[in-house]
Amino acid sequence: MSQVRDLFFDEFYAELEAVARDIEASPEDPSAPSALKEDVLHRWIPQVSDEEDRPEALISVDGGVQYSSFAYGGFVAVGRAVAITHRRGKNRSLTKHVKIHVQDVYDNRDRGFIPGYVRTIAEYRAAHDAALKVLDEGGVPVVLMDGSLYLARFPYAIREYSHHPGLLRELFNSMADLRCLSRDRGFPLAGVAKDSTVFYLHMQLLKDAARRAGLGRLDPLIQDASSPMDLRLRMDRWDQADKQSLEPFLDRRPLCDTLLVDSCAPAEGYTHPLLLAPSLYYGREDAPALYTRIKRSLPEETAEGIIGSMRHFFGCPGVSVIYWRPTRAARPFRVDLTASMLGHPEPWVSEAGNRFLESDADLGPLEGVLNHLAHWYCNDIEYNIPLKQADTLAHFDRALYSGKYEPFIVRRLEEAGMDIRGTRRSLRELNG
Repeated sequence: MSQVRDLFFDEFYAELEAVARDIEASPEDPSAPSALKEDVLHRWIPQVSDEEDRPEALISVDGGVQYSSFAYGGFVAVGRAVAITHRRGKNRSLTKHVKIHVQDVYDNRDRGFIPGYVRTIAEYRAAHDAALKVLDEGGVPVVLMDGSLYLARFPYAIREYSHHPGLLRELFNSMADLRCLSRDRGFPLAGVAKDSTVFYLHMQLLKDAARRAGLGRLDPLIQDASSPMDLRLRMDRWDQADKQSLEPFLDRRPLCDTLLVDSCAPAEGYTHPLLLAPSLYYGREDAPALYTRIKRSLPEETAEGIIGSMRHFFGCPGVSVIYWRPTRAARPFRVDLTASMLGHPEPWVSEAGNRFLESDADLGPLEGVLNHLAHWYCNDIEYNIPLKQADTLAHFDRALYSGKYEPFIVRRLEEAGMDIRGTRRSLRELNG
């Protein structure tokens, strides 16, 4: 088959040329400074990490997930995670966790969301168990998760709570248990995102810059915008005078936080920590309407259970974010940290909006985490050796799953009485 000419290649190449010509006709100016450059520098803390100052045990956590869909709604998601503990003078140790979720699933959205929940549960349970081991041995852990500590897509749809309340309850509890353990036992919990395209920092700098320029009246108009693109859409409904007054603060090309820092920050260092508000409670003082909808839609015992786990989650310390440049030549990384390690152990629900940490806050615990990250930093691709090792061990490719795990799953669930006939599409692919 490899010798057969691709049927669509001529059309593909013609379309590619047309797209490339459009890009060439409207080139970006890479040398144009961001309108917020000075604001970034105002919030930039130069720092060269002390890589030898690492008395704690570093716990690096990563996971993987695979799933099976069967003909009549049957769905199985299998998540696995590993936490690798590095302690000076000791061999590394592994803590493993596997989470299996079995349920009829008839909505494609759920097939997309459920595997992520399963993987997250496995990762947080492995991290929690590994941290307890270090604490029980008299050590102090630094837990490093691969990815953000912030739920980028909070489950708002009541359909999810009706369909898999037990899974969501376990998701909230697993995340809250680790955050509360970090707060109660006084150790750092952090997460490093390989890539990030959010605008938390960008929008907070924009709001602060407008306020310093005497445009505080625009705060309510900017407050709920999640990104510069979202703000532009909202500005279409503004008065012309308000539009013109804010225009000098807007970049022609919206820069996500990582790119904004990359284009403005000169050398090693990190941005001032930004405390993030929980999206469900953002700008609110009363209980969210989601709780009321859950109570109306679910049986009383189920509703109370899931709301209890959500209150547990939001009752733990919140999340802060920095952007860290390990070397002058490196791209910045997004690093999330629990707010308790920065002097804010109070419940996350008390944060009504995003805000920068107080200027006199003790940043020693944060710089302690950066010492670990700097010691293990290697390049922009691998970026952190222990996290790369965790990724390698937890990696869960489709061939491994379908060849080793899935046959056992099918056989055992058939014995348990579940109808798990394969879909016609999967059978066709299996038969070639």
